[in-house]
Amino acid sequence: MPNLTDYQVVQDNAVTLPKSNGDIDHDYPKFGAAGLSTGRSILLFKINPEGSSELKVTLNNADVLTTTFSTDPTRTWHEIIDDGVLKESDNVLTITRNDGDGSLTVSDVLVMYQHEV
Repeated sequence: MPNLTDYQVVQDNAVTLPKSNGDIDHDYPKFGAAGLSTGRSILLFKINPEGSSELKVTLNNADVLTTTFSTDPTRTWHEIIDDGVLKESDNVLTITRNDGDGSLTVSDVLVMYQHEV
């Protein structure tokens, strides 16, 4: 059967880490990928780093990205996710600001995936 590309908006609102209470991570609400087919998927988001900070992203307890930002411009990020990491339902995406003295603001988070027709 043919596949088409589908997407799921995870969250449109911005999250800044560390949070005002000092918390360095954020769990997005659980989300699904209806009709998910086999194949790799793509995580997309906008990030605005201030200062130097390391970002770690996990999806369903699998590390999908760890990178350090040391410049301030807002940019988009696209990351390929291995086949089998994204599930059809109850996906848990977590972002963590690990190291550094800066902050990270992440927004416009979505996942693109293959959907069987």
